[in-house]
Amino acid sequence: MAAIIRNEKEGKLVSFKFKACLGRDECGKQVFRCTTWRVPEDMSPSKAQKAAEKAAAQWEKEVRDEYEKDLKDPERIRQREIERTHTEFSKFALETWFSLCVNDGQHKHTTVDFYRHTTNRVAEYFKGRTLQSITSIEIQKFLNFLRTDYRTKQGKPVSDKTVRHSYCVLVLIFGFAAEQELILKNPMDKVDCPKLAKKKVNAFTQEQAQLFLKQLDDCSMDFRCMMYLLITAGLRRGELLGLQWRDIDFNGLTIEIQRNVTYSPDKGIVIDTPKTENSTRIVPLLPYVATLLKAYRSAAPSSGADTALLFPGDKDAFTPRAPSALTQRVKRFMRLHGLPDMSPHDLRHSCATLLLNSGADIKSVQEILGHTNASTTLNFYVRSDLERMKAATNKLGAAFKL
Repeated sequence: MAAIIRNEKEGKLVSFKFKACLGRDECGKQVFRCTTWRVPEDMSPSKAQKAAEKAAAQWEKEVRDEYEKDLKDPERIRQREIERTHTEFSKFALETWFSLCVNDGQHKHTTVDFYRHTTNRVAEYFKGRTLQSITSIEIQKFLNFLRTDYRTKQGKPVSDKTVRHSYCVLVLIFGFAAEQELILKNPMDKVDCPKLAKKKVNAFTQEQAQLFLKQLDDCSMDFRCMMYLLITAGLRRGELLGLQWRDIDFNGLTIEIQRNVTYSPDKGIVIDTPKTENSTRIVPLLPYVATLLKAYRSAAPSSGADTALLFPGDKDAFTPRAPSALTQRVKRFMRLHGLPDMSPHDLRHSCATLLLNSGADIKSVQEILGHTNASTTLNFYVRSDLERMKAATNKLGAAFKL
């Protein structure tokens, strides 16, 4: 039976302490439970004693039942510990998860910058909330908020891809919290991944590409070479700016992609490894483009060294130019010549589209672009125009003499 201990204050009975021994733990130490039962106002000491004895008996039964359940199912203890935990979400996301899982020295600085920006947005919305209290419904409301009401510092709405990125970061944060046993249930299990609207790839038609190449004849040699490499070799902007002369095999007519130039506010312009493992690759070099590059190199006295960059910045032949400067230059060229508003990456898209329209197989285009999966190439670039669909239908008709 539970021990009942009176607690008096200034000669007045105010409460009783109940103490019960439930058994012994694995080390043989007695396991006690205690609680305090307060005496109701205006209750006489004799009535309070009887009421306390009754309450103590009921309380002891309840704690013994719970203790027995814990012995049979130790998981209940862990669950109660988690329920008593109050982890501030923003602090956990920014200081724990981000530090341990992202800013850990194993990710590219561009990846770290991307996750930092996205995590800041998520942390700001859930500021003041605990990790354990955030529900799947509240997360869905946050995603809806991003779609409808959220605006950037420039006052612009965010894209579907930004909403998807926020969802993915939340999946990683709560997944890590679950691994660390900080939450009982992962609220992301009941949140559907936001869908992305399929957008048409911005790429030149055959006619636009011909006009584009024609207009390059009057441009500076470095710009001509860069544009030809983008539209014929399918290079990314950073891969183009990271090219060194030793990467060009004029005899074998190939280009080896080994570097990628990026920019971040923290580190500035950086020469890094390519985007993915498959991005390190060797791609074909057209003979005409090889001739242009030879002429360009002979006219650039500072580009003699094999480790010199093909398209360096103003400082010296080994310091890359800013990727954003190339984008601005390309867009100015497009506006000046009445061409579609294209970026360097759109010229990469154009390369893929023109290759496929010229009859190249998917696997070859995948290797040229450096895609990890052929599905990426298929999803982005395989589009049939009406004339090609008609031609395919006519082939079917011819096969059956229809």
